[in-house]
Amino acid sequence: MTCNESKPINDHLLRSWIRCRRKAWLEVYGDKQKKLWTAHSTLQLNHQIDCFHNLSRKSYGIGIQACEQGKNIAYGIRLKYPLIEHKLIKGNLPLIKKTSGESIWGDFSYQPVLARQGKKTTREHRLILTMAGLLIRNLQKSNVKIGLILYKDNENIKFEKIRLTDRMERELTDSLITLEKDIDSKNPPPITSNRKKCTMCSWRKDCESVAIKEGNLNEVSGIGQKREHILMKIGINNIEELSKIKHYKLKEKLEKFGTQHSDISKRIVIQSQSQVKNKAIKLQTEIVMNRFSKTKGVFIYDIESDSDVKHDFLHGFIRLKDNINNEIDYKKIKYSPLLNLEKATENQLWKRIKRKLNHDIDFPILHYGETEPISLLKLGERQGAKPKEIESLKKRFIDIHLLIRESWCLPVRNYGLKSIAEWIGFEWRQSNVDGARALLWWRQWKKSRKLNKMYSKNLNSIFKYNYDDCLATLKIAKWLIDQE
Repeated sequence: MTCNESKPINDHLLRSWIRCRRKAWLEVYGDKQKKLWTAHSTLQLNHQIDCFHNLSRKSYGIGIQACEQGKNIAYGIRLKYPLIEHKLIKGNLPLIKKTSGESIWGDFSYQPVLARQGKKTTREHRLILTMAGLLIRNLQKSNVKIGLILYKDNENIKFEKIRLTDRMERELTDSLITLEKDIDSKNPPPITSNRKKCTMCSWRKDCESVAIKEGNLNEVSGIGQKREHILMKIGINNIEELSKIKHYKLKEKLEKFGTQHSDISKRIVIQSQSQVKNKAIKLQTEIVMNRFSKTKGVFIYDIESDSDVKHDFLHGFIRLKDNINNEIDYKKIKYSPLLNLEKATENQLWKRIKRKLNHDIDFPILHYGETEPISLLKLGERQGAKPKEIESLKKRFIDIHLLIRESWCLPVRNYGLKSIAEWIGFEWRQSNVDGARALLWWRQWKKSRKLNKMYSKNLNSIFKYNYDDCLATLKIAKWLIDQE
């Protein structure tokens, strides 16, 4: 393929390329049937719509005609421009805003506006804004010096001004040239080692299958981009080779690259062996699980959050009134979803949680990862809990994720709740569901609530998902105990 007038580079392709070069290639050549739907894209779109709606309450119009009329806001402008070496660049500008200056339409001009989901403005935002600025410049025949980032601070919409500099324009041009070369190639770029972004990617399953087949080092938990490059420098190119080296020899080779790499040598060797052999490998002879030996029951705790507005909207608990060492009677499990509708109701939420946990004061609180205790302890502090109360609560938490990391190497590519639970045979009752999907349901439910349409389906789906997360945590804890 050549990026000519019939096949232009567009802003969507550029955005994909910035996130992952392979993703951009797959957007052009990949089998669309392998592409997954993700909740992240819908969340981003809804966020953009909400931000733009708040901005465009004054005069607005659609397309270039709105610019000709001098509207304050113009939506849905599609532009083409031969930006690099006469190659056609196509951009879909969802929103532009009127500002001071001169243009072909009069004593005003327009600047691009981009909605940001997340806490920080990234290279992606800057490059996309720069591209939009160049397209607008060509349209209105005047420079665009400033672009706007819209973002939510809690429920308030705020602006961040971004200078569209010559340096950013040069970086954009270089990026577009490299992008063109990538998608001109018959072969895709290598799979990225930064796999955190992959969880949100609609092509992740396609890449995972290739990575597993090739035995990529980045499939080993604990090996990121930098560590993968170091291992390749010393002659280890795949999981198979890593699994065969003696850990003390690997440590010697890695020492010149720093202790942060050499100290983990034993762990990544054993982890690779676990994955190659498809076998769980115990790291310790005994797990410190004596806190379970005398307890009459446990709580399992899991929260659902909206990080954009720093709001934990659901605190989910299951209560097992039985010693976890025994065979679990799942009929005795009681699930309690506690909604936090607004921050103004936090006081009532804290009282309900306290009442629940204090009723069985000797029950430990099991959770997966550090989010839950941090969230609950901060909630308590905001509501005036005494230091002694906070300290007592802190002692009840047991992190199942930490226990399993310290005790076992499992044949999984990461130690997230879903990976571990699915490996031991647990299944979520709803397919293709994750935290992002739960957040989407939450926002949809809130919107319906404001419209006096109390759709309970979304809320019930959130409860079911959270309940299953709690059960998954319990299942993993039980698996740990049963291995003793």
